[in-house]
Amino acid sequence: MKNILLDVLTGALLVSLSASADCVSGQYGNVLCGEGQCATDSYGKVFCADVGGGAIKDSYGKVQCGVGYCAKDDSGQVWCSKVQDGGAAVDSYGKAKCLRGCEIATTKLCVEGE
Repeated sequence: MKNILLDVLTGALLVSLSASADCVSGQYGNVLCGEGQCATDSYGKVFCADVGGGAIKDSYGKVQCGVGYCAKDDSGQVWCSKVQDGGAAVDSYGKAKCLRGCEIATTKLCVEGE
C-alpha cells in the first residue's frame, strides 16, 4: 500500500509540474527552454521533450525522451509513460512503473533546446 501511495503522489507531482516549459543552462551558460522537460547531455547540450514529455540522461550521457515523464531503472534503462503528462517512478525493487504503461525512451523524441 505504501508503494502505491508513493507512486500516486509522485505521478501527481510530475503531472502538476508539466504545466510549464522547462529551462536549463546549456554548455555555454546560456539558458535554453523547451516545451517539455529538458536535460543536458554529457557535453552540456540541452535536449527537451515535447509538451508533457520527459527527458533524462541515460547511463552513457545521452538524453533520452518520452511521450510522458521518465524514470531510470536499476539497470540504467530509461522508461517513460506511454501517455502525455503521465508520471513515472522507480519502485523499491528498482523497476520503472508508469501511468498507463511504460515504453523505452528514445533520442528520436528529443529536440534541441531553444
